[in-house]
Amino acid sequence: MRHAVMVGGMIGALALGQVAQAHTPYLKPSNFAPQRAFVAVEAALTEVFFVPDVPLRADFWITNVEGVTSRVENVTAFKAAVVFDALLPADGTYRISTGERLGRPTKWVKVDGVWKMVGNASPMGERAGQDRPAAAGPAPQPPAPPAHADHDSQMIDEAAVPAGAEAMTSQAISRSETYVTRGAPTRAALKPTGRGFEVQPLSHPNQIVAGGAFKFSLLNDGKPAPGVGFSVARGGDAYADSRFSYTGVSDAVGTAEVKFAQPGIYILEVDYPPHGEGPPTPAVRSTTYTLTFEVTR
Repeated sequence: MRHAVMVGGMIGALALGQVAQAHTPYLKPSNFAPQRAFVAVEAALTEVFFVPDVPLRADFWITNVEGVTSRVENVTAFKAAVVFDALLPADGTYRISTGERLGRPTKWVKVDGVWKMVGNASPMGERAGQDRPAAAGPAPQPPAPPAHADHDSQMIDEAAVPAGAEAMTSQAISRSETYVTRGAPTRAALKPTGRGFEVQPLSHPNQIVAGGAFKFSLLNDGKPAPGVGFSVARGGDAYADSRFSYTGVSDAVGTAEVKFAQPGIYILEVDYPPHGEGPPTPAVRSTTYTLTFEVTR
């Protein structure tokens, strides 16, 4: 069965078969409505939501009920995931985030009208916290190759670069976030930082129910990002008769809305700037953003 819903003036659909995933970073709390003064959080990269495959190494940040952001200190790395406790000293809503994770700069050259990456894909290196300069982190992780591209055809060795070829440098960035609410929900933690690409919840992310909708804004440096594609997937679909996958596009003022028929844990993923058709044109800054949230009954 297919269920069509309206998103930003465009039709999206629930399709059979989950959209194929590369290694995607995510944060997943053990409980989206914890009753105690802490919540355990899993941070990993995965190809199947939410089965951890590679630990997501980053600086982790928590924004409290007053909108103040601080660094998470008690982080432990395992072979497949990183885990930590996020402290929740007061009732209200908290945002848990990696902030901006910055990859090492990647060099591109234009050969016969096509941009090619020079050398091997650069591993993820420095990370940055929210509103702080980049800080070095352990165990660099490689970014995915450009979308819409055959990996081998879009690579070139440094020695093979033609003399005088047009060149540029790009920066790969990722940001993963989630929200939890202890007691009554509040909204101070939902306020965007105004730095880089972000998703601002318009509906409260801890009050999404089956049969209802999640409305949000896509922002870049605090400004609306219209016409940007996004996808939503549900975890735990391995044994489902039909797997959930959804794609949509933000409207003219950068907002979008997704309706949910079933409860579960979902992930919203956005690549910014949007990928065009044909050979890729590298952006000076490109961001992959993920938001994990729960839909309840």
